[in-house]
Amino acid sequence: MKSKFFSSMILASTVAAGLTFTACGDDGKSATQPDDLSSSSIAAGLPNTDLSSSSAGIVGDLSSSAGQVLPPEQQADAGCAAGQVATPVDFPLNDFIDIGDIYKSIQCNEKVIFIVRHGERERFTGNESALTEDGFAEAVAAGQKIVGAEPFKYIFSGMTRTYQTALGFAVGRGEETFEMTTVLDADEVEHLAFVSPTFKPDTLKQLKDGWYVKDKDLQKEYEVRDSIRNVQVMYTSWAYENAYADVFYDLNDRSLEILDLVVKDYATMPKYTLAASHDLVLAPLVIWATNKEIDIKIHDPSSNKWLNYLAGVAIIINDKNERRYVAVKGGESGTR
Repeated sequence: MKSKFFSSMILASTVAAGLTFTACGDDGKSATQPDDLSSSSIAAGLPNTDLSSSSAGIVGDLSSSAGQVLPPEQQADAGCAAGQVATPVDFPLNDFIDIGDIYKSIQCNEKVIFIVRHGERERFTGNESALTEDGFAEAVAAGQKIVGAEPFKYIFSGMTRTYQTALGFAVGRGEETFEMTTVLDADEVEHLAFVSPTFKPDTLKQLKDGWYVKDKDLQKEYEVRDSIRNVQVMYTSWAYENAYADVFYDLNDRSLEILDLVVKDYATMPKYTLAASHDLVLAPLVIWATNKEIDIKIHDPSSNKWLNYLAGVAIIINDKNERRYVAVKGGESGTR
């Protein structure tokens, strides 16, 4: 059933971006599910440029067409012009800041990478798990908060729902058009498909769930032993309290490792990047980036909070290659 919110959002976006419209749970169920876009019937014809093993990193040789980013040698800026004074905005670590506010705060000598959880998805978590109509509309609405003259670089994890989330942001910014159709999976179950023939985000498969897990068998053993029905509880018990430490990699080392895959030298980076990932990657990353000041303590009954859709972390880099981190929300709340 089509939501009123989605219908009104599509009408607004159609006027702004010339859209084409053809037809009509949480990630934490399993940390190791095979959910590769390349094996999905929804993904037929979608781009799958894999950067996970590329020494060139995220920037590479990119088209200058709408929705894409210029090559580094054309886009790299010289920082602040004569007379401009950079005044970095200091955001609190214990709160999620609206993506639009962070976008507007980026200084002349700064660049930013937003890594956010995908939008609201269908309840099941199989290969063809796609965004709901509301989930796509909310990604479009979040994209409308970060409209500006310079194009964004887009990255997704290789899964359908992260492709559609990145596309929604690009649609909201007016960089892309899209088509909505329905497709059947191998079991003849109908799913929504939001696609664009021109949208070509890069793939970084390390952004999938399971990045922080070192021993999958031990994880399953502890889930049975401790009657853990929601793996999110294990994740936050580890990230905040260092419980189940033998299941996971070191939080600091593993967080820096994934950031090094995304964050490159300031001079070669695009001004703005949007990467769509998953909660079991982003929850530990946000906890680490905020020095554990953010409250997504789902393991604690007095909190029982978890990372919301379109929430994650913003990495702000200045011309000295210094990084700072801000918890970011694309919707009304960073937690649910």
